[in-house]
Amino acid sequence: MNETGTHEIPTEPREAESPPVSGLDGPRADLDATHLFELNRRLRELAQRRDDLLSLAAADLRAPTASILRQLRQLRAHPSSETARHLIDALGRQARRVAALADGLRALTTIEEGRLQLKCRPTELVSLLSRLIEQCARKDRANAVELACELPAYPVTLSADPARLQGALTALLEEAIRSTPHQGRARVRLEALPANVRITVETGGRPKSPAGVELAVCRGLAELHGGTLELVDQGDEPAAVLTLPYAPAEEPAPPPREPAKGKPRLLVVDDDPDVREALAMMLGDDYEVILARDGQEAMEAAFLTRLDVVLMDLFMPRMDGLAALEALRGDPLTEQVPVILISGRGDDLTRSRSLDLGAIDFMQKPFSGRELKARIERTLRLTRRETQLQALARTDPLTGLANLRAFRSRLADEVKRACRYRTPLACVMVDMDQLKPINDELGHGAGDIAIGSLAHVIQRELRETDFGARYGGDEFVVLLPHTSADEARVFAERVLTRLKQTSIEVSGRRLPLGASIGIAALGEELLDNPGDALVRRADEALYMAKRAGRGMVSTHPSSDAQAASPP
Repeated sequence: MNETGTHEIPTEPREAESPPVSGLDGPRADLDATHLFELNRRLRELAQRRDDLLSLAAADLRAPTASILRQLRQLRAHPSSETARHLIDALGRQARRVAALADGLRALTTIEEGRLQLKCRPTELVSLLSRLIEQCARKDRANAVELACELPAYPVTLSADPARLQGALTALLEEAIRSTPHQGRARVRLEALPANVRITVETGGRPKSPAGVELAVCRGLAELHGGTLELVDQGDEPAAVLTLPYAPAEEPAPPPREPAKGKPRLLVVDDDPDVREALAMMLGDDYEVILARDGQEAMEAAFLTRLDVVLMDLFMPRMDGLAALEALRGDPLTEQVPVILISGRGDDLTRSRSLDLGAIDFMQKPFSGRELKARIERTLRLTRRETQLQALARTDPLTGLANLRAFRSRLADEVKRACRYRTPLACVMVDMDQLKPINDELGHGAGDIAIGSLAHVIQRELRETDFGARYGGDEFVVLLPHTSADEARVFAERVLTRLKQTSIEVSGRRLPLGASIGIAALGEELLDNPGDALVRRADEALYMAKRAGRGMVSTHPSSDAQAASPP
């Protein structure tokens, strides 16, 4: 220790000259010195990475800034010609490029500091890539670059943060287009491998600028997902290879915030901070207002929390209002969220395009606060009324369970999900025993009470992911996701046990309740209309239980021989 009270760490420690560390000597001192050396090495690496990051940012910003200055000089030389219009358009493109680089630099800093949390969920890559390729092709009509794609004919799903993954893929595609000569050809290939998914983006030429911030952001996002991003040199046509695992280790997502009682939740999306703050002040007394700067942030907010209305500007950087609206409508979690688009352009084409994509309303700037609140309240009333009508159309009025129409829709979704993720799915049919004598002796009112009691018993045994419905008369059907036939039998026996402990009292008479139950599991041989075949087998198992003496549980023979996972 020196005179100032700090430890001096030699660059080349020698046993004879190493002083004790922290007042210790022997093995503990050696261990502490080694730890300090390792910390010093890591600090040097972090400093080097920060220097590299600043060099990348300088290199990336130099090219568009020089282009802006050059075009401004040309604009001063031709202030009122046709060339001026093209120069102004080019200036706008370069300015957006600088803004995108600044956003990338901020995102990269967030990744480096470990402050970026992924919101992973099942993400289907084939449809996502198809949509992004189409969007990039529309943006790049001027260069006429062909963006060929080789995508599987079947869906490829992995666990990922869809908004972050979309941003990384968009950056890779746009970089490939920029690096491809006029009327050249770039290529995108998606391969589903046994352990991971590989996306290869081949350019049609050498990059016009060295790889910089955007590529570093893409690499950081790939590593957060547990994957890698590599640049492969293929002569004159280099490629970026993105490899992602099917199920990365992910941080638990924070729980969604609960809305303030009595206040609907409103998401305001606008790239102008003054407009955002003005709308927040205007609407803050009546709504819980959440702010977003562009369509990408709007998607993240919609996936993270429940929204009542989205008020979104049409023209924004990174992702505009139409692209965000299309993405929201394409996801089952957000397809029902009402969206009001606002824009300074109110031509018929803009309005019709907005409404065609699913916007519930369109407002042209400028508008008054009174008109805006009236539009929002009208949207909320329509949404509540539609929700109530949908609930009435899908609910059985006697039992409160879903009706047959709702069951058919849920059956198709659960079968698709089970086949895609290779998870088990069981179907349980429940039929009340001896209902006809109750109806004949005590009337149909007593029969309705018995049916309602059976529905209550079934509902008490359902998990959050299960789905129960009244199939017709005194017959009920239950879908049990992630459940094999043996596990479904445990559920059925619990229902019978609870039913034997339940009775109803009608006209002074106490009547016991009983039921017969049939079980079937989704199997590999159910390839043609698997949903209908699954229900039919559960119904056949139910009649097997009826013939065996009622009050029993029977499993379809095919389910006993099946593996737990369907195709």
